[in-house]
Amino acid sequence: MEVTTLKKDTVERLRKVKKEKELTVSSILDMLEKKGYYLSENTVKRVFSENADPASFKYRDTIVPLADVLLDFYEDQSGTDEVAALKAMIRDKNMTISILVCKNDELRSDYDKRIAHLQKQIESLEKHLEWREKVVERKDTVIEKLINKVTGE
Repeated sequence: MEVTTLKKDTVERLRKVKKEKELTVSSILDMLEKKGYYLSENTVKRVFSENADPASFKYRDTIVPLADVLLDFYEDQSGTDEVAALKAMIRDKNMTISILVCKNDELRSDYDKRIAHLQKQIESLEKHLEWREKVVERKDTVIEKLINKVTGE
């Protein structure tokens, strides 16, 4: 199913639920907040405006939170493929996000360990370089003394 069609069908279903349940924009905003979502009042008003084009809404940022709150809250049992597909997409995306967050944490931990190891190597190499410089300075001093002794200065 094309995303534009999915958006249109979902927004129509959301509008239908709002009308049937006689919900206000304020009550929808409260439901969104309870579920941990934030949409501006103007955005919610635009979604439920008859003049608004559903294709203009951001799917993940606007439609998904409203669908999650309204369609699940009222347990829309219409049985349409679009609602089932939308709910499955939300679950799949949430699962993918959870997996990616875990992988990101693992990569960050591995990165931090590598950085710490490399910093220790740099410190060790710097200490070794300082030691070498001191050795060279001592040799330079010894060579200078030998040259002075040989030339008689």
